[in-house]
Amino acid sequence: MKIIVTGGAGFIGSHVVELLCNHNHAVTVIDDLRFGYESFVDKRAKLLKVPLEEVHTIEKEFENVSVVIHLAASSIIEFSYREPITYFENNVMNGIKLLEVMKKKGVKKIIYSSTSSVYGQPKKTPIKENDPTIPLNAYAASKLTFEHILVAYYHSYGIQSVTFRPFNVYGPRDEQKPRTRAVPMWIEAILDNKPVSWYWQGKQIRDYIYVQDVARVCLEALTLKGIHCFNLGSGKGTHMRDILQILENIIGRKVKLIDLGQRKGDPEKSYADITRIKKTLNWSPKVSLEEGLRRTFVYYQQVGGI
Repeated sequence: MKIIVTGGAGFIGSHVVELLCNHNHAVTVIDDLRFGYESFVDKRAKLLKVPLEEVHTIEKEFENVSVVIHLAASSIIEFSYREPITYFENNVMNGIKLLEVMKKKGVKKIIYSSTSSVYGQPKKTPIKENDPTIPLNAYAASKLTFEHILVAYYHSYGIQSVTFRPFNVYGPRDEQKPRTRAVPMWIEAILDNKPVSWYWQGKQIRDYIYVQDVARVCLEALTLKGIHCFNLGSGKGTHMRDILQILENIIGRKVKLIDLGQRKGDPEKSYADITRIKKTLNWSPKVSLEEGLRRTFVYYQQVGGI
């Protein structure tokens, strides 16, 4: 199958590309490397260093493509407060440009990575796909907006779509700059023998899903017909203090802590109901939290820190 992956040089995208290549798919990566790394791209894939806003200049690459996996996005929530226009331009308008090229070239399937942030402050857990979506920032709003656009393009032009709402994805190659995700921040502090900073004394409950399990979902969804939306998580809530405990078990010692207190807009509990994706795709996570954190720690240890 001929597949295009936008953002294929990034954290999640590079794992998706590697898995697709392992299954003998012909993969083309579109990534301008603003947030990705050329070294992360599997050598079996073709890399086009093109900004998404210029996707019309490479429309020939979409000929005979079966599926587009759309992972490219502006994703650092902190920046979305300062630059909301940039987030809507990149996550919405550039996404529409991608859909227009697909429409022109007859590509009838897109797999899209949204975000669990579309739920805002959940009123109950576990969170189901039909629970209220109340985005609290431009990032979440831009992602939810594109979800609605995909629905419109399905009914108007027959472009099928599978949307995933990932919860807390972690694993190797998470090189987000600046770092905002707890696991790589904590591993960085541990490797540098510095105190670990956390909020709420680690009492928050989150849903962590290993990046290779996320990639496997993209593979399973390639032949799914119609239009779908799925939560993507482990289906289990884990206290942040337990995440730290696992890391301490891996390194064999206690770490020093800096409590940053409360954080505005930080839900007390957020974890997914994954019943729908289990039933539809027969998918469930394979990598345990303990094993995933061990693999992640070993990876960063081997590359000399983060």
